[in-house]
Amino acid sequence: MPHSKFCWACMTRHRKDRGFRTERVVVSYLQTWWRSASIGRGAGKDVHQVPFDLEIKARSTFAPLAWIKQVEKRSQGKELSAVVVRMNGQGEDASQYLAFMRFQDLVNLLLKAGYGDLTTDTDKLEPERCQQCGSWKFINCPCRTCALCKEK
Repeated sequence: MPHSKFCWACMTRHRKDRGFRTERVVVSYLQTWWRSASIGRGAGKDVHQVPFDLEIKARSTFAPLAWIKQVEKRSQGKELSAVVVRMNGQGEDASQYLAFMRFQDLVNLLLKAGYGDLTTDTDKLEPERCQQCGSWKFINCPCRTCALCKEK
């Protein structure tokens, strides 16, 4: 019975092509908001012309700490950094890819988005249902659900 030959070079080329295609898909998605977003080549940022640093990965292995360290080393704390990962089995819808960052950066984003601007001590806040959407909110505080719906 003949021994089948596995082409490692073909496999490596396929993975590289998948990585390049993932970069194009992510940049295309970002151009919805940052029209000048472009693909970076070689050493440096994976995406140019955006106010943050993204490391884009399309790997079969999963090494999130190493990837976070890679993008943070590159950005040197000068801009927000995150990792976007296309996992095996995911198609070309970048909105469904995973993205992660340091927890501190996430908390800072949430605070800037208004999730931490409570007007009084939390033990004094009274919950109530929003009259418009029915979500829970605090008395005398805006409804976050309605605010998100207005943005879309």
